[in-house]
Amino acid sequence: MDNLPLKKQIIRKAIELFNQRGFFDIRIRDISTALDVSVGSVTYHFRSKESLMDSIYRYMLKTLEELDISGRLFQKRGEELEVARVYLGYMQQFRFFFQDTLDIIRTYPEIGRRHRQQVLEEVNIIKNILYLHAGKGTLVQEPLGGVYDSLAEMIWQTLHFWFARQTILGETDPGWGDALRAIGHLVYPYLSEERKAENLEIMPGIRLAGQQAPNLSNNS
Repeated sequence: MDNLPLKKQIIRKAIELFNQRGFFDIRIRDISTALDVSVGSVTYHFRSKESLMDSIYRYMLKTLEELDISGRLFQKRGEELEVARVYLGYMQQFRFFFQDTLDIIRTYPEIGRRHRQQVLEEVNIIKNILYLHAGKGTLVQEPLGGVYDSLAEMIWQTLHFWFARQTILGETDPGWGDALRAIGHLVYPYLSEERKAENLEIMPGIRLAGQQAPNLSNNS
């Protein structure tokens, strides 16, 4: 990391410290100390913690874009939860934000505005996945107008607030397997009978019939 420009070092070190201790418990001075540079060297690049968070959020969006979540709509048969697994990995990289989302967007309204737009895009991607699989016969045709829209929001909520859930419950393990199984259980009632009969393994240890999934924390 020492070969990186100082601005990038600051961003990465800040994310590391925020993940360890929470966004609001870390000061600019803590970041400068961890990098063994002066406070002035940090504030030269970021005049305030708000400007630092703004750059981190832009970095988050760039990272998500590079993961090409929307491009993963056409998963191979039996790998439908791959999109959720990739998104959980992204969340793990920036877990401080997902643990402190409400406080961060209340403190910095402009980030809140951009995050709301990002959330709408993420929910729309999940909707597209559901409607795509309904068209392919993996899911039943929508039993009632708006059901898949609501299901998409429920899946998004499960993903977005998973790390907050773990913190609230005092869980130190990310519990990826539990998160994937929870999403699988949300979708299971809408699987076509033909798809259920296949009893395929849609993630390692997770079958369509909903057997117990292993803990995937070793991938964190």
